[in-house]
Parts: sequence; C-alpha cells; structure tokens
Amino acid sequence: MELRHLRYFVMAAEEGNISRASDRLNVSQPAVSRQIKDLEEELGVQLFVREPIGLSLTEAGTAALLHAQNILRQSHSMMDDMKTLASRQKSHALKVGFLPTVLAGPLTNAMRTFKEAYSDYCVQIFEMSPTKQEAALRNGEIDLALIGEPSDEIRRSFNVATIHHTELAMLVPDSHALAKRKSVALAEFANDTFVTLHEEQFPGRVEMMAELLAAAAISPKVVMKANGLSELLGLVGSGTGVAVAPADLINLFHSGVTFLKLNKPRRTLRFSAVWQKSNSLSGIAALVDLLQSENAN
Repeated sequence: MELRHLRYFVMAAEEGNISRASDRLNVSQPAVSRQIKDLEEELGVQLFVREPIGLSLTEAGTAALLHAQNILRQSHSMMDDMKTLASRQKSHALKVGFLPTVLAGPLTNAMRTFKEAYSDYCVQIFEMSPTKQEAALRNGEIDLALIGEPSDEIRRSFNVATIHHTELAMLVPDSHALAKRKSVALAEFANDTFVTLHEEQFPGRVEMMAELLAAAAISPKVVMKANGLSELLGLVGSGTGVAVAPADLINLFHSGVTFLKLNKPRRTLRFSAVWQKSNSLSGIAALVDLLQSENAN
C-alpha cells in the first residue's frame, strides 16, 4: 500500500465519481480505477459500489475512508515538520557577546541590516564583561566578542578588528563643584575619591588608570571597584566618587551623572570586534563590516 493509493481513494470518495476525481488528481481515469482496484485487492474488501450515476461507499469503504484521511493528515503533518526542521538546519546561529554601550545604536542597527541581507543567519546577543566574553570565545560559547580596548594577548590569540574609537571622559556627580564645566584636566581631581571598573572583569583597567594618574601627577584614593558599566554609573550618580570612563557610556541611563570632556591627559580607546581565527562562519566578517560602517557614518 502506498500513499497514492490512499489519495486516489479519498479523492474518489469525496467526488463520488471517477471522472471528477481524475480531473482533480490530474491523472487518467483508468489510472484512478486501477489504483482503487489494487487497494481493494490488498485490503480484501470492496470499497465502492459502482453505480450508473457514480460511486457510493460500502460499509468497509466508509471505515477505510476514516483511516485513509487520518493517514494522509499525518503524512502532511510529517512533511510540514520536516520542512521546518530542514529550514532550521539551514540557518546559522551567530552568537555575539557585547558591552551595553554598543547596543545603544551600532549593534542594533547593524543587526537589522544584517538580518535583511543574510536571512539564513540568526543573531543571538549576550551581555558580558570583556573577561567573560574572552572566556566564552575560547570555549566556543560565542562566535564574536564586542569588547573595549583589546589586550596584547587577545591580539595574539584572535582576529581583531577595530569597530570605532571613543575618548575617555570624566564622570562626576551632578552636585560636583566642577559639574558645570565643559572640559577638565585630571589633575583638578587630586582631592577627589575615585571609583573604577574591576580589573577582573575589565582587564587592563588598573594599568590604564596608573598611566593616566601618573601623567596627571596625582594619586587619589580609589574607594570602590564596579563589576559593570551600569554599576559604575550608579556609584558616580550616588556621589560615591568620580570616574574616568569611555565617553560613549553617555548612551546608557546615567541619572545624577555629568560627563565632562577630559582634555588633559587625552586618550582615545579602540572598541574592537574579536573572533576565533579558526571560525569560518562567513557571517562574522559581514557583521563586523556592518558595525564598522555604522560607526563611520
């Protein structure tokens, strides 16, 4: 028994006529009659009573019709499920780690353009600190890391592409004496307490701050280290201390925080995309190109 036997049988039963059934099936009448006869022989029952005006189902035919319709429905359901699975298998998942500053514009815009051009890819995003992104990249948990300034070790171990540049800014509470200024020098904060990002989550932060403070010839007290960017903004906004941080943090919610241009010393950070040299997903380079284009505009 084959599915076509059942299809021909069901169509003949629905139409009650071999001629109309053959028209709907787009096959010859003899072919329909032959398939139904073969099915009757295999089942060992008569399915139809042949009458001058057409066909009518026998008792066995009525029972067989219910089974045949159910089998055909199941076969259609199976085909639909398999098509869905086949479609999913053709789709490539591109897993991206990111810092929240990049989500405010560049990443969302690039993802929108990427989705239109690469419909066979599904982009998944995961907010992570630079340290966690590096670990996830090494473990194959993400395909692309969007981090700040990459360390020398990262540059040696991975493919690295600069997405955009951002200057450092001075972050102060709104109530700070210098909050009304447009720009400041780091040396003006010699008597302030500082908050910074924890080196365990943001590698290189200690070395960078040491260089900046040495250049300003000050050695202020660091009272707290934040594990994330939003936490850093919250500490500054609450008056815990001042901070030196990338200027693009202004894109995040920063209640109570004023951003001041840091004109001495000035430093520009490179924001980078990082991925495994062995990762051959073509979508990685395409998404990186779009991120670079977004920040060039």
